[in-house]
Amino acid sequence: MAIDPTSTEAAVRAIVLSLFGEDFPIRGGRLPVLESNRASIYDILTWVLPSLTPTDEFWWRKLGAPFSSMLQTAKFPFSSQCRFLCFVYARIINMMGPANSSGVASVMTIDGSPVELSWVIPPTGTTKDRANREVRFAIEPRDPHSGMPLRGSAVLDYLVSPNGSLGIVLCDEDNMSWRRTTEDFLFPNYEKNEIPEGSRFFVGFDFNPAGTLSLKAYYLPAPSPTPSLIQVASEGTSRSPINLWDVDYTPLRRLVSQLDSGLVKPLELLLSYFECLDDDYKPRIQILALDCVRSSKNRLKLYCRPKVGTSWSDAKRSLTLGGRLNSPEMQVAISHMECLWNNLFPNSASSVDRDLDIPCLDEAIIPDSEENGIKLSRAQHPIGGLLYYYSLVAGKDTVFPKVYLPVNYYCKNDLCITQAVERFYNQKNIGILGPRNGHSGLGWVSREVEEAFVHRPLHDRTGIHTYVTFALKSGGWELTSYFSPEVWLQQD
Repeated sequence: MAIDPTSTEAAVRAIVLSLFGEDFPIRGGRLPVLESNRASIYDILTWVLPSLTPTDEFWWRKLGAPFSSMLQTAKFPFSSQCRFLCFVYARIINMMGPANSSGVASVMTIDGSPVELSWVIPPTGTTKDRANREVRFAIEPRDPHSGMPLRGSAVLDYLVSPNGSLGIVLCDEDNMSWRRTTEDFLFPNYEKNEIPEGSRFFVGFDFNPAGTLSLKAYYLPAPSPTPSLIQVASEGTSRSPINLWDVDYTPLRRLVSQLDSGLVKPLELLLSYFECLDDDYKPRIQILALDCVRSSKNRLKLYCRPKVGTSWSDAKRSLTLGGRLNSPEMQVAISHMECLWNNLFPNSASSVDRDLDIPCLDEAIIPDSEENGIKLSRAQHPIGGLLYYYSLVAGKDTVFPKVYLPVNYYCKNDLCITQAVERFYNQKNIGILGPRNGHSGLGWVSREVEEAFVHRPLHDRTGIHTYVTFALKSGGWELTSYFSPEVWLQQD
């Protein structure tokens, strides 16, 4: 929904100056009158903020515009929307890489976009802050000139510094404790400025309607080293105890004991499930992740995917750890997830219980190689299969699971996905018929996504949606939709 520029431009200018200082060189003069005589906060900031380099302008348009639309749809307060967009303008777009697909391809999305946005509509239809959903995004930070991935520790240290945070990222020293311990575990005795060879790093941003944000750190370990690299390591550099696509999780026992002894029980519960699986069904390690919050509030998240198994029974078994998680809350979650599954994948419904069908694929997502049974694209992004994460919380004897349904690979097009999600929300026992003060009626989910991602029609193909996920959290079930802006689509 647009806003009246004549009544808000002064407020936008005031917020910009409060963030960057009274001497910040904002553009003078009134905003040009648009044909509709209305403009979004993004439009006003594009006019008010200083001109960008071509590269930064590219990322401001590709990330800033859909992010702005998502904040508006979520009904974030005006001032918070403005602050967050200023943060993207000043601190994010200059670590997105070149304005072309040169350099090292991002592994964050299957289309190579180094950014993935997401939102969560709570089962109640509103958050505790009265916004109608949570809004987030994550990026794979890259050098703006070379396109090379940036080292996670350097990115995080900058973002929480007085200069880098803009007073928006709230973080004290203890908030960095777990991520430093994890970095020391994954990259022992590593002192170079570059990202450790073969590894990757993502940083996530969770936006609070009150106008502050918190960070998440995602570490992708390097693949198993070749014999020549093992020789180099033995001559002076310590090897990581875990490699990408490993099935051996035992080194994590050392990490959790260093983070918090309260993580031992949930890890052992998880490993007891993994150890009973045949090798093809054992999840391969992909990502270790954690929040940048106080140690007492943190969690360790393990992202992993098995070599085979894409049926409903596979998803149910992995979510419940083979029946080990059997609380009343889990039974409700399974019932809802089955409804979601059947809406998204009618040809592989739970009553049929067979592996997901693979529709006709374009060349960009045809498997190109394989690592320990995981099929990869040319850009080394995993293709097909189900992705899981298991969240370990100190002091909790249980595990909080989440399944990532790769709708971009198994659904016909993005419109089919939005329609399936809407049918799920419209179920009588869920009853989300549209967000507060937002779209409602038939097609409300599609209209929200269309407003954020305007670069092509939803019915063209898949790709805007990357995953639809279903999780059991401490407060109940949660559905998240993940999106790619497909930044290279119109260049190719």
